[in-house]
This record gives sequence, structure tokens and C-alpha cells, in this order.
Amino acid sequence: MLSIQRLSDYAVLILTRLALEPERARSAASLEKEIPLALATIRKVLRMLALHGVVRSRQGRQGGFILAHSPADITLARILLAMEDPVLLTPCCRSDFICALDDACLSRTHWARIDRSIRALLEETTLAQLIAQPDQEER
Repeated sequence: MLSIQRLSDYAVLILTRLALEPERARSAASLEKEIPLALATIRKVLRMLALHGVVRSRQGRQGGFILAHSPADITLARILLAMEDPVLLTPCCRSDFICALDDACLSRTHWARIDRSIRALLEETTLAQLIAQPDQEER
């Protein structure tokens, strides 16, 4: 089944915490008190997110990490791109992919359509939506 990497999942968890109080700088240590992850993992995720401009760090006594953009402007697609390679269902969804089975394949266009639908959903889902409407579905 299609799944995102564990660090991407952790990034969403950390970012939703930051999005609850977007003006408040949070240290990795303060996030560790709320999120059951190792401090080293939280730091690693925050470094990756900072490198890709999703969060920024503030120095000083009230320092820590804050969102680099409004929660309404940070999409799941942006988060996933910061944490991992582009999400693709199959390699044939890449525009530059050359497949030896291309002539015999009847499903490539369907996979590409499904891939575009998933990407669109990731592009339109924001942190603001995640914190406003918690998922109530069964796991």
C-alpha cells in the first residue's frame, strides 16, 4: 500500500503542534514534552524542515522554531517534498521515465491520473485544515 516515510509523518505531527500557536517559537525540547518522539528525531526533522524553508529558527532567550509561512500556506505536498523524494505511485508516473513495457502497458495513463489526483489532494490540504478539522475516522 502507498505510504509516506516515517520522518514525513513525524514532520506533520511536529508542524501541526507549531501551527496551533504559529507566532510562538518552540524549542525541540519543548516539543519533546508533547510529542512522544526522541529529541534527536525532533531535531533532525526540524533541521530538514528549516533547510527547505518550512520552518525558521529564532535565536535568543525566547528562541526556537516557528513556521516560516502561515499554516494556510503550508501544504502537505510541501512538507512531503521537504522530507522525501517526490511521492509517486509507480516510476512510470515520472515524465522522464522510459519503460521497456510501454507499448504493452494499458494501465500507465490510469496510474498517471491516480497520481495526479493524489498530488492535487496533497497540494490542497494545508496545516490550517489539519488543525481545524481533526481526523475522526477509525484507524
